[in-house]
Amino acid sequence: MPRLLEPTLLWDGDRFQRGRRLRIGDDGRIAAVGSPEELPGDPERLAGALVPGLVDAHSHAFQFALRGRAERFGRVRGSFWSWRDAMYDLVESLDADRCHELSLASFSEMVAHGVTAVGEFHYVRHDDAGDHRLDDAVVLAAEDAGIRLVKLVTCYQTSDIGRPLVGAQHRFDTVSVDDYLRRLDAVQARLDGPLQSVGVVAHSVRAVAIEDIVRLHRASLERGLPFHIHVEEVLGEIESCQAAHGCTPMRLLLDHGVVAPNVVAVHCTHSRPEDLRDYAAAGGRVCLCPVTEGNLGDGIADLPTMRECGIPLSVGTDLNSRTDLLEELRWLEYVQRVARRKRGVIVDPDGDTGPELLRIGTEGGAGALGLEAGRLEVGAHADLVLVDHAHPSLAGVEDEALAAALVFSAAAGVVDRVIIGGEDA
Repeated sequence: MPRLLEPTLLWDGDRFQRGRRLRIGDDGRIAAVGSPEELPGDPERLAGALVPGLVDAHSHAFQFALRGRAERFGRVRGSFWSWRDAMYDLVESLDADRCHELSLASFSEMVAHGVTAVGEFHYVRHDDAGDHRLDDAVVLAAEDAGIRLVKLVTCYQTSDIGRPLVGAQHRFDTVSVDDYLRRLDAVQARLDGPLQSVGVVAHSVRAVAIEDIVRLHRASLERGLPFHIHVEEVLGEIESCQAAHGCTPMRLLLDHGVVAPNVVAVHCTHSRPEDLRDYAAAGGRVCLCPVTEGNLGDGIADLPTMRECGIPLSVGTDLNSRTDLLEELRWLEYVQRVARRKRGVIVDPDGDTGPELLRIGTEGGAGALGLEAGRLEVGAHADLVLVDHAHPSLAGVEDEALAAALVFSAAAGVVDRVIIGGEDA
């Protein structure tokens, strides 16, 4: 049913404006944006600031269950690898019902935090051998939560380069690229309605042979789908790739032509400046997950080089120790300030931080997932968030400072209303 909205403030991609209306069409997309004179009628008057829904470009929803479980270290120095052991213990305990429960908790909390779309990078597919019930559980959880889902169907074949799967990893097994593509088709056929789509994923160069990564990327281009891959999150991945191929993982992808505007490299924590520049020239994107990268002690990405060479950025919640994308955006800037001893690392041409970070969390995420979303403009999905600009954490904030205040000051309770596909969530 068409809707005409008139919020107190409306985000135009650069700033908040007053006296603007937005019309939603029957198809759940934005049909018009304009003044009351341009869009006459009796609108729904919304007390607050209307922004595009936040887009979580990288989530592992089942890891919601790890909250607090991997934070005790004793005399052992914790790392990504010790955390992974705890994650594998969780994997071995999962069944379809538990996977649905955890995914629903993650997705529901995301919606409460103003996240309207998620890229679910899911690789735990088997309940009993070969049945894919956990894939289906994630899709059902997204339906139940009402969130827009891009099911990032993950190929996972090896424990490290040239080594077979071990232990809990057998629940990730995709056997072959042919089997993977058949499963991709099956997942796509199972998706229900306009809120669900798919993307192609090679987990990493550790988990998929480079010749298969090439085939998967080619398939993503032929099908017009996004292609995601973990890249250089930890030093061990780089060392393994150098031993096997004589180069870094990103250089391996570059040398094999696995970079294009549909490619999203996740993390890039230890990527070299020269590799990043070549990656940018080939059109690739990067998704950063600063809360997870901080939790796991991964390191700090070379964001100044990424910005300098124009790589489109997005953010994700990854292990979902938090599902608040405003907090991810806050830490995206803060970790760089700590590392560089400089304020204002992520700024627009006018030197403004807030609007640029907000665009990364909306437009950047939508671009990473191949979604027509993240902007309040005609033709985009009507995925919207109404922010209570009178919330105590935003008290007294002027219109021109609201974008920065949302990122750096807003409490979780500022999200007053969420609309996905034109309908209240």
